[in-house]
Amino acid sequence: MKVGITCGGIGPYASGEFLRRSIQAAERAGFAHYWLPEHVVQFADYPESSYPYAGGSGQELPEQDPDAPLQFGDAVYAFTDPRNPLVDPVVGMTWLAAATSRIEVGTNILILPQRNPVLLAKALATLDAFAGGRVVLGVGVGWAKEESAACGADFATRGKRTDEAIRVMRELWTKEASTFSGEFYRFKDAFSFPKPKRAGGIPVLIGGESPAALKRVARLGDGWLPYNLPVDEAAGVIARLKKMTQAEGRDPAALRIVKIVYSNAALDDLRRYRDAGVTELNIASNGEIPTDEAGMERKFDEFAKQLIRPLAE
Repeated sequence: MKVGITCGGIGPYASGEFLRRSIQAAERAGFAHYWLPEHVVQFADYPESSYPYAGGSGQELPEQDPDAPLQFGDAVYAFTDPRNPLVDPVVGMTWLAAATSRIEVGTNILILPQRNPVLLAKALATLDAFAGGRVVLGVGVGWAKEESAACGADFATRGKRTDEAIRVMRELWTKEASTFSGEFYRFKDAFSFPKPKRAGGIPVLIGGESPAALKRVARLGDGWLPYNLPVDEAAGVIARLKKMTQAEGRDPAALRIVKIVYSNAALDDLRRYRDAGVTELNIASNGEIPTDEAGMERKFDEFAKQLIRPLAE
């Protein structure tokens, strides 16, 4: 079972030095992928929005003083000081890929309807070509009306825009001359090179647990990035998702199901997720990774012994 990690890109862990050293340590320890989150802008208050993950991930959130420095997990950082740095994930992935040779780099998650998919397709294809096919695009529709408005994106149509954007990027990634005619994006005989390294383009994994998100995975996704998926419910939800995928004429066995879990999760629960049909894990650090080189190496060695190796058995 492949295991990845989300541990950088936020607050005191947003420096280029931390990102470079931590992904190199993760690669040495045997992690399969390294993920970066996204918010283009943050606000001190969200009067028009309701944060969808306030109820947790199906696991216990790490204890945290609300006035303490930033820690990891979207459920934590979304309600902390908005002045905390949060790196652009495409730029961040480029930096990470250049520092490594094997580990995948991914977004967890990129808010797709806030971006122009033609420009994004070009940037990601270039990065994937340079990185030898190591880019994974995790996307979501977003929850913050305030952020969407700041980006000039219509919040009400974000689901439709996300669906079109995925199709637009796949068209540009896989065709020599690309043509698309939709509600929001249109072009004819457009050439976009370089192409991604991987056949079929960059894998697109879709976040969210709503009925609309599951339908989007079944129709369009190469995989699913669930967060709020209790271990007792995982087998049933995954079985339903696979039936939905098959009904769309697609192969459910090809889905990458990457469950986001906290680093304090019990090993038995992680094995239960695996047995329920989760294909990979994404360990969200609680901010416990030291920034000094020796401490960082010790922590990643600990992760390897306690998580990666036991889950490979």
